[in-house]
Amino acid sequence: MIEVIRNYEEFRSKVDSAKPLHHSGTIIARDGFIQRLVFRIYGINKDGGNILIFEYQKPTPFADVDHLQSEYHRLVEKYAKPLGSTEGAWIP
Repeated sequence: MIEVIRNYEEFRSKVDSAKPLHHSGTIIARDGFIQRLVFRIYGINKDGGNILIFEYQKPTPFADVDHLQSEYHRLVEKYAKPLGSTEGAWIP
């Protein structure tokens, strides 16, 4: 099972920090226009080995790639690095 959590503190309380955590960012575009940045941190929960995903979506209409890269690095510093996360993902 996969659980998507949008509250960082709830994710931190449920994730097993003894297991590896990974993070990634995806740019969502429609009709050639960038619409939002989706940032995720993947981990394993403490109770049963299920995958947990912390997801943060930032609407960025008409943003350029440099702005999105800067925003991604800000999110990595704020959310991923304090947990010891590395680039990657858990795939079921």
